[in-house]
Amino acid sequence: MNILLFIIYTLLLLILIIETPNKINYLGEHFYIIGFLGIVGIYRYSLWIIHLVRALIYEKIVYKRIKNKAQLVCEKNWMPERLYFMMASYNEDKQTLYNSVKSIIHEAKNLNLPVTLCFGSAGFNDEKTVSNVVNSLSYGHEIKVIFVRQNFPDKRLQISGALKALVRQGIKKNDPVIFMDGDSIIMPGCLRKCLPIFHIEPDIQALTTNEKAIVVNSSLFSDVLNLRFAIRNFHMNSLALSKKLLCLTGRFSVFRAEQITSEEFISRIENDYITDWYWDKIQFLSGDDKSTWYSLLKNNAKMLYAPDAFVYSIEKVIYNPFVDYINKLKRWSGNMLRNNNRALSLGVGKTGFFLWLILLDQRINMWTAIISPAVIFLSLFKDFQFACMLVIWVLFVKYIQSLLFFYYGRTINFTFPIIYYIHQILNGIVKIYMLFRLKLQKWENRNLTETRILPNENLHYCFARYATGLSLVIFLAIISFMLN
Repeated sequence: MNILLFIIYTLLLLILIIETPNKINYLGEHFYIIGFLGIVGIYRYSLWIIHLVRALIYEKIVYKRIKNKAQLVCEKNWMPERLYFMMASYNEDKQTLYNSVKSIIHEAKNLNLPVTLCFGSAGFNDEKTVSNVVNSLSYGHEIKVIFVRQNFPDKRLQISGALKALVRQGIKKNDPVIFMDGDSIIMPGCLRKCLPIFHIEPDIQALTTNEKAIVVNSSLFSDVLNLRFAIRNFHMNSLALSKKLLCLTGRFSVFRAEQITSEEFISRIENDYITDWYWDKIQFLSGDDKSTWYSLLKNNAKMLYAPDAFVYSIEKVIYNPFVDYINKLKRWSGNMLRNNNRALSLGVGKTGFFLWLILLDQRINMWTAIISPAVIFLSLFKDFQFACMLVIWVLFVKYIQSLLFFYYGRTINFTFPIIYYIHQILNGIVKIYMLFRLKLQKWENRNLTETRILPNENLHYCFARYATGLSLVIFLAIISFMLN
């Protein structure tokens, strides 16, 4: 059905392009705005093409070579002596957590390896679920489970406690340690693809894998997340060519033990913060994956991406798809912005030139993402036909980009062109909103929030609202000036 609907979408777009008058005189009538859009377009599309070339080189040449070496290592029956897992969970759905731990046991059984699972919990229910799955499966006698309970739903304390428990197990510096969330399910063969990389690439300190989403109660939200993971897969392939990544996702990442057992690493996970010029000290609530990534980046560690190793994350819409997605964008954007400045300040020597350029682009793309909708909106009041031409151009560009996301998402979905454009606009607006509100953090599934307005911060929040509004007014005034 998706293929048929995409063909219909293609035909409709083709009709729109053919039937819309192509007026050359618009180049003269709208010289400034077309020139401005051209400059922005050259910048954005050039960076996009660079990503595409890098992604193909990594996937088709570099990673293919690594994969072939890893297969030879597997054929020689090399594997670590033991699997070490660090998992954190808080009131997770019982069936989801059951399947998550079950996937660990199945992978361990396929590799014929014993497992140590350090489980950071915040209550008895999660611990009971883990015990039930371990006791119910035949390979359970090879699983050693260490429960580390925190009385508060603080994932950072759960992770640090679990890591300290791992250290007491006497892990060696080259042992791979897997970080997982309780809503992640490992696909068969994932570890067989990941673990040998640490043996054949001694300079690699961490890697993360491809992701898919299973949304249990919303097909629309499923489409949104599948597009997001397709975009993620595309960019991860590109970044991994430099052996640097933008994130080591907490859903599933593998670390070399020597990187995660240091006092500095554990301390940053437990008590990470930044000092902001406006808000002073900002304590991190979520974003533990950004903290682990920054710790390795600061130490100039090499990181890789395994595009053919999959982990599924189980998602559930809490309110409605739109509200849930906006809340997630707030959390993701806030974590990104809080980490961006300190990552940039490490310099090219630690980040490498390309990653440093992408970090810098993160500060720019929130504004470039809302240029075209602003131009289209303002053009409606000046030249309706020009606005229609811009809409068709946007639809065409997103159509072309979506063809690539079909490849990296391993699916054809006719909604991708529209969802991608809406995602860019919403993501840009949310980033601008969070830019002046870095202290605001909310984590719905753990009931963690930092929205308290202290007596001495009322003026700060008022100015944050003023600065956001003023920035958008100035932005729209510039676009309107060029249109006129």
